[in-house]
Amino acid sequence: MYKEVRDSSAMGYMATKPTMIITTLHPSEIVNAGVFGAYTNISPTQVGIAISTSSHTYANILANREFVINIPGADIVKTIRVIADSIPEEKSEVDEAGLTLKDGIATKTPSIAECVAAVEFVFDQEVSIGAHCFMIGKVVGGWIKEQFLDTDGKIDIFKARVIKDFKYPKPLYVLPGEVIEG
Repeated sequence: MYKEVRDSSAMGYMATKPTMIITTLHPSEIVNAGVFGAYTNISPTQVGIAISTSSHTYANILANREFVINIPGADIVKTIRVIADSIPEEKSEVDEAGLTLKDGIATKTPSIAECVAAVEFVFDQEVSIGAHCFMIGKVVGGWIKEQFLDTDGKIDIFKARVIKDFKYPKPLYVLPGEVIEG
């Protein structure tokens, strides 16, 4: 069962900045997916991600003006290696990884059903940074599998078993283990 929203409360589904899979839609309707290790909170409703200007993800965001951040759990970590491979734009990384698409809540771009959560964004602006652009998006909706919600309506990273990249570009990830209050 999914909890679906059409507002900025979906931002809580990305708490802790986990490894993410960004899905975008190619003009030919092929779903592109790329693995990313970090994003920056710009505001309560915006995030920014550094994306190579030579990537399919970058081109698709400019063409369709939207993207989805999918939050994988440890149970699909092996598929991340497939998604991270160099796959031609006429093929879908999601199909190559054997994953399932879930229709968007507020965007045309689908998410990945096997992920624990997904947050949908419309493209807002870009800032050039050498061979990358800092792409800024505004949240418009998303979903989370209800069993992974905490009491604050955000993702429970322990139940969801979200991962964080550890030694990029090596495919090594860590799971959250201990909470230390400061």
